[in-house]
Amino acid sequence: MDIMDEHKRKQRKDEHIKYGMLLEKKLKRNAFDDITILHNCLSEVDMESIDISTKLQSINLENPIIINAITGGTSQGKIINGKLAGIAKKLKVAMAVGSQKIALNNKDAVDSFKIVRKINPDGVVFANLSADSSVEEAKSAIEMIKADAIQLHLNVPQEVVMKEGQKKFTGLIDNIANLVQNIDIPIIVKEVGFGIAKEEALILAESGVKIIDVSGKGGTNFIEIEGRRGKSQASYHLRNWGIPTPISLIETIDATQDKVDVISSGGLKNGVDAAKSLALGAKAVGFAGYFLHILLSKGSLALEKYIIEIQKEIKYVMAMSGARNLEELKQRPVIINGKTYHWLKYRGIKT
Repeated sequence: MDIMDEHKRKQRKDEHIKYGMLLEKKLKRNAFDDITILHNCLSEVDMESIDISTKLQSINLENPIIINAITGGTSQGKIINGKLAGIAKKLKVAMAVGSQKIALNNKDAVDSFKIVRKINPDGVVFANLSADSSVEEAKSAIEMIKADAIQLHLNVPQEVVMKEGQKKFTGLIDNIANLVQNIDIPIIVKEVGFGIAKEEALILAESGVKIIDVSGKGGTNFIEIEGRRGKSQASYHLRNWGIPTPISLIETIDATQDKVDVISSGGLKNGVDAAKSLALGAKAVGFAGYFLHILLSKGSLALEKYIIEIQKEIKYVMAMSGARNLEELKQRPVIINGKTYHWLKYRGIKT
């Protein structure tokens, strides 16, 4: 790769962090406000016996929280990944690295990803590449960090708006199916903040995908980020593009039923959002932008405390709804209101 292209790629990664943190402060409405878990006044749950462990296919998780894909490839990315890996190890939460494409082309960037496995040798770690990557690239990314699974991210809106982004997406579905057939660890197909509709969720399931991360609208907005980088007017008009996370979660679960394990991410802020996702049927919940905001503004200890608080809040909701484990939480009635209700009704999904 040309040295100048490599420099621009590193610069872009650091700019994603910079503008992502600026936009994080603007986020207002929480789409999870439309979701209510029914209170159980006769709960007989013993708080000390609540079990929040879960499973993503063959991967056992002690709790459902995932530090989702954030960064890597730069000196700043290495520092961030190191701090996140330390927290993941201490709290026994899964962690995904950011896109490793830069490290496949530049050996100097490899350590910014390897540090995660170095600090957390026995933890659950996910590799990350674009869904248009080759089998060889995927295997290299997996080997780089001894990954337990690999995220294949879908980012058409980001690429379209990005001045230097990709503009051709032909063959993506076939490529995903080929990767599923030739990679021997779980594959997670993941959006990057714009959600997955039931039609595409079904296509992914029929292609052999067993884990889907909906990563819906409500969190980090890469259209706005790329718009700020490139000073694009179009990005302003497109800033509301996407499917809100709870809607995408419900659509995906409705389409795939028990064929796919679904991860809820995109704008989750706290344990109540997480519990609502789990009650709707998610097997795990991912946090990225908000965790990074806490890490960079308040430090590692603050983020560590916040994740512990999320775990507590999930358990509080379970106790108040009468659920001893996540499977029982999923059986508790959920009331859906507002925009989410009307969207699902229009889409023919029973609420």
